[in-house]
Amino acid sequence: MKDCRDSRTSPARMLKWATMAIIAASAAPAVARADFPPYAKVITIAVVAPLSGPQRQFGLDLSAGVQQAVDDANNVRGIADYGWTMRSFDDQADPGVAAQQAQFALVDDSTSFIIGHLGAEETTLALPVYHQQEIPVIIPTASRASLTRAGYDDVFRLSATDVSEGELDARYAERSRKAKKVAVVYEENDYGADAAQGFMNYAGSGKTMAAKDYGIDNDLKGLSDLSVRVRAYAPDLLYISGNGDDMVKVVKSLRKAGVGAPLLATQAFFSQTMAKNLGDDAAGMTVSSPTPPIDLLPQAQGFIHRYESAHGAVSPFALFGYVAAQVGIAAARQAHSGDRRTLDRQLSIGGFPTILGTVSFQKNGDPEQPNVYEYRYADGRFAFLESAYPNALIAR
Repeated sequence: MKDCRDSRTSPARMLKWATMAIIAASAAPAVARADFPPYAKVITIAVVAPLSGPQRQFGLDLSAGVQQAVDDANNVRGIADYGWTMRSFDDQADPGVAAQQAQFALVDDSTSFIIGHLGAEETTLALPVYHQQEIPVIIPTASRASLTRAGYDDVFRLSATDVSEGELDARYAERSRKAKKVAVVYEENDYGADAAQGFMNYAGSGKTMAAKDYGIDNDLKGLSDLSVRVRAYAPDLLYISGNGDDMVKVVKSLRKAGVGAPLLATQAFFSQTMAKNLGDDAAGMTVSSPTPPIDLLPQAQGFIHRYESAHGAVSPFALFGYVAAQVGIAAARQAHSGDRRTLDRQLSIGGFPTILGTVSFQKNGDPEQPNVYEYRYADGRFAFLESAYPNALIAR
């Protein structure tokens, strides 16, 4: 769910992006409106995500999740209730295109809120466009901490930030793993550094757990020397934070150097691809994820059945798309309005029932009660262990 690409632009690239965006907008399929009576008040949700290119499936899953929430809301609407519809816009996982598609998403006056984007860079460039039009934005999965530090009052995020993930992982390491001496090995980019900062913040706040951080640049220069220094520290736990492909090489170097401490990693490792790339080094590793074990959530089973009947297997992007739409729909119902400013205020103060529990937001737009879920990799699969903070909704 991370995107740490270079966001530098040139006039030539911007022209290319603008052209591509216009083509994409004209080619993007519009979701058919439901058959509402002529007096019905209809609210449109705009979903902006990659619908083409290498990350296409992520965007399609997100859109399908939102569509399922729209269908569910329409199926139970009363005669005087709002009708709901959705339109999707393709940002191609490209920051320049994302800024253009953000403008296209606002053309329809019935659009009351935005769900998107998936990548951090795309979200960063699109947020000023949305803020200028004072429309609420619900960020489903992008976790870069800076997204809610720009001072926008119309931005609401579902998942824990990277910094929060590090803090929550540290809490788990201390309380459940009983770690005493942790080597925090991180890649020197936004994602790696933010999660490492969160872990170090927790460890340095008078806890019983000590931690020492080791940064490695994006080119992995000095990796052998770093591995030797970590071995000399003799940690009882390794915490790994950074882009998965790069940090696989780091883990392999550490193991080759003789660092045998158990592995705790951030959500970049929560994939079968990363586990396969790690090979034997993946056995027994623990990874964190903002995605709860939905098979253990009784209130999510109806959604799972309906979604799988219509769209196939539920992915984390589909889940968070559904929850994001639930939040926006609940806010409109509570406020009795689809007005953008009114929804913005309601999202700022309300609590919104979802299949993942009640969602509310801090003043800066981050979740009021962020949490992560720890999974152990063994026998070719990730098995849920526990959440950083107890979640009473999980049935064990």
